[in-house]
Amino acid sequence: MKKTNEMKKMKLGLCEGRHPIEGIEGYVFTSTLDPTDIQGMSKACHDKLWNCSGLDLYVTGLTVALVTVINYCCHNHIPLTLWHYDRDTGDYYPQKVATRVDFDLLQEAGYY
Repeated sequence: MKKTNEMKKMKLGLCEGRHPIEGIEGYVFTSTLDPTDIQGMSKACHDKLWNCSGLDLYVTGLTVALVTVINYCCHNHIPLTLWHYDRDTGDYYPQKVATRVDFDLLQEAGYY
């Protein structure tokens, strides 16, 4: 696939093959994800989100993958909304993540 420098808002699921999700453009991570390979997950996340201007992320479990995406969005000041599944209604509900503020505070404290 040809890469362009055009920034775009994305609507993605977290991990492919865990739960079917209608209306998304794909997944951040493929079904071959190794949850112990933090560096590999960070690279896969960058490869998927490098031109992202905002992310609606449908959470499919796997905490280590979710933290990788949250860290990436914080570090790159990408607006992030997590969408969680509600078993009672069968719908998803949003949770905004304050990515820019959180990263700036961590950077000021010397973590980055």
